[in-house]
Amino acid sequence: MNTSFNKHFYKVISLFIKTAILFFSFYFIWEKLKKAPLFFSFPLLFSAENYLITLAIVLLMFLNWSIEALKWKQLIAPLESITFLVSFKAIFSGITVSIFTPNRVGEFAGRVFFLEKADKIQGAIVSLIGSLMQLSVTLLTGVFAFFTLDKKHSTFFNVHRFFSNEFFLFLSLFLTLLIATSLYIFFKRQIILLRFRKYIDTFQLYTMKELNIIFLLSFIRYVVFSIQYYFALCLFGIHGELVVVFSLIALTFFVTSAIPTFALTEIAVRAGVAIYFFGAISFASSSIIGASLFIWIINLAVPAILGSPFVWKLKFFKE
Repeated sequence: MNTSFNKHFYKVISLFIKTAILFFSFYFIWEKLKKAPLFFSFPLLFSAENYLITLAIVLLMFLNWSIEALKWKQLIAPLESITFLVSFKAIFSGITVSIFTPNRVGEFAGRVFFLEKADKIQGAIVSLIGSLMQLSVTLLTGVFAFFTLDKKHSTFFNVHRFFSNEFFLFLSLFLTLLIATSLYIFFKRQIILLRFRKYIDTFQLYTMKELNIIFLLSFIRYVVFSIQYYFALCLFGIHGELVVVFSLIALTFFVTSAIPTFALTEIAVRAGVAIYFFGAISFASSSIIGASLFIWIINLAVPAILGSPFVWKLKFFKE
């Protein structure tokens, strides 16, 4: 009787969690979509002169998340063998779960609780490894973009002034903390209790070749959504020299990835950073915001909606 009651109780709690996730996801998306008409017109984006670029942006969204699904399939393989389709569903459910969470930290939950056999904590660590790989690509590309822009060019004076003071102090502290944490994990494992050893050993599941493959997939994905952003800028009439535009895109990604954001302020932060950098080549702030918001809708809002049916398959408790 007690076992039956527990199962029923956990099913009710699981149903409540899933319902809450979907409610907050759809409510958050709806609130953001209501602001979209202030910056662009959906019919105009699908007009005869724009639909090819819009279609390319949408198709690149599927390519972007397909690469991420392939990366997740590779990452989780040492813990559980899954098909590409299952990995794709897990990625989309993760977007649904994470869209209203700070810095989308809930993304790992949608992936981990989609697994059948793997240890959930190890799964979360594996997800962290993938995220760190993607972050590494973003940071390295951002640094490269910074030095690519001509410091003597007056157009980009504000860009370099932005990076020359408080930001580099913040970045130095961030990297110092990241390096210190990494050193602690890899060289001080003996002080961790034995019960946590299997979680620490998760970092040793991969060979250098496998990590290089994950890094390569992260880089390819970065290229895909950079091209996607470029198309969005073109769609909203933001043009410039190719090297300059892609450098500014890299700097925008660099800064937004380093700034902690909450769900309610994420789009505002993205738009603010985009205006700061792309303001060097355009004074059309509303168009810059429109491009940033449109990318958010295509890359996050649409996948979150598509991933909503998969949320019902999440397993929060052992049955």
